[in-house]
Amino acid sequence: MVPSDMYFESVVQPEHEGWLLLKSLCARFTYHSEMDWADKLARGLVSINGEVANASTIAHKNDKVVYHVENYTEPEVPTNYDIVFEDDEFMLVAKPAGVPVHHTGRIFYNTFTSIVRRGTDYETATPMHRLDRDTGGLMLFAKYAESAARFQKNLDRILLRKFYMAVVRGSFPGEVDCQMPLREDPNDNIRLRMHHFEDGKPCHTFFRKLKEGVLSTGEAYSVVEAELLTGRKHQIRAHLSELGFPILGDRLYSFGGKYYEKMTDKVAEARAKGELSQEDALSEEDYAILGGRSHMLYAYKAEIQLPYWRESRTFSCEGFPEDMAKLV
Repeated sequence: MVPSDMYFESVVQPEHEGWLLLKSLCARFTYHSEMDWADKLARGLVSINGEVANASTIAHKNDKVVYHVENYTEPEVPTNYDIVFEDDEFMLVAKPAGVPVHHTGRIFYNTFTSIVRRGTDYETATPMHRLDRDTGGLMLFAKYAESAARFQKNLDRILLRKFYMAVVRGSFPGEVDCQMPLREDPNDNIRLRMHHFEDGKPCHTFFRKLKEGVLSTGEAYSVVEAELLTGRKHQIRAHLSELGFPILGDRLYSFGGKYYEKMTDKVAEARAKGELSQEDALSEEDYAILGGRSHMLYAYKAEIQLPYWRESRTFSCEGFPEDMAKLV
């Protein structure tokens, strides 16, 4: 349960030395307007170095700022998870789709990292890699910050191979060794989307069709295994989209991104009204066209070689979202 009172800490950046604290807050935390921040300062909800701040408070670099949020709420996210493997230093944890690994503009308390830390009593449990919010599956966690720091730079030596299951539109060819370079397109109105450009970052995914079927709409679909050989943003989703086989339920890479834009517009409207839910942003008809309520991509298998093991081990988990499980 999300606590009703939350305290968010930050440190004044060097470039804000000598600024009004109000100006610094507005520049860094744009989810509140200047009027909102002024009101919060007037109500004594912001402190600096342990002292209550006001509209005339001057900020200095490295000052500790604490913002008290009353009646705090967050969008609901799934908080279940399974520990597939653990030893003294690491855990392999199955993340559900729909929960972000790290904090977002609307979710601070129920990030997946925080959920695992609270649920396991490992207060510094650290994810060694990440998954998108709507992607479920296996994640390797270091139980302690010291372990994470020791192995993070050489992650490829312990996390040897990562395999995903995806359900895509169309009849996928048997095997595809995709090495399309990807980058963002500054001319795309959805700036975070990745595209195929020859001057993009090298990306390598190996795809293998596992199954083919027909949706209730009469459209063909394929179940595809994807081995991630490099780890770029949205790599599997972008590669499949560029190949002409977008993932079912993918708002960003299907139908030109129009359902992603519709969702973000609706969420922005809800935020302005003080509402939180993302679930009502799209209609049931929209989800039916997309093919699922979240994209059908799941990190289902990982090969791991910890330094104190003689041989690598492969672990798998098939906790697919319900609509994906029916097709897989």
